[in-house]
Amino acid sequence: MTLKKTLLALSLVLSGAAHAHFVWLEPAAAGGEAKAYFGEWADDLRETEAGHLKLVAAPRAVAADGKQAPATRHSDHFSVPAGASGDARLVGGYVSDKGVVSLYQARTGRTETTARHALELVPQAPGSNGFTLLLNGKPLAKTKVVVFGPPKWEKSFYSDDAGQLTLQTPWPGQYVAEVSHTDKDAAGSWDGKPYTQTRHVATLSFIAK
Repeated sequence: MTLKKTLLALSLVLSGAAHAHFVWLEPAAAGGEAKAYFGEWADDLRETEAGHLKLVAAPRAVAADGKQAPATRHSDHFSVPAGASGDARLVGGYVSDKGVVSLYQARTGRTETTARHALELVPQAPGSNGFTLLLNGKPLAKTKVVVFGPPKWEKSFYSDDAGQLTLQTPWPGQYVAEVSHTDKDAAGSWDGKPYTQTRHVATLSFIAK
């Protein structure tokens, strides 16, 4: 295989991994920082900087007031401070060769009832299993949300006409809800790279008791 073909094959592998994976946040310990991982939660797959984690460019912590600051990169995760409520958010992006940005928007905690990300599952009340799925502040209807939980349980839910849905948490432990939406008319740039379409990939992680 020529060097050109090898590089092309590697690019396709990396692009596929970026498209399939998502970023999720592990809840912060009291007074600590939340950790964001890139991979597959259900498969216990966490990418490293030696692998696909480096594809997630310009990771940023999103504060309760909406302001963003660079997240701290580590060998296998990013770390962000939790807010006063314990909720934490991170956004990072990957721009493919086709000009599509995968905008990874992760949140942990369900205390706050307001959205900070472009795509976000927002609790209807603090600690509630009832959510409203918002895209740029407006309800997103008829959209699939996949929930992962213990013991490696997985189930799909769909938002109604008002963007609302109720998630089931049949066991105590950590749950991760993942949802994606592609906006073909959302152009811009991320980390200096232009894109013509936006693929929003949002996650919400929380602990059910």
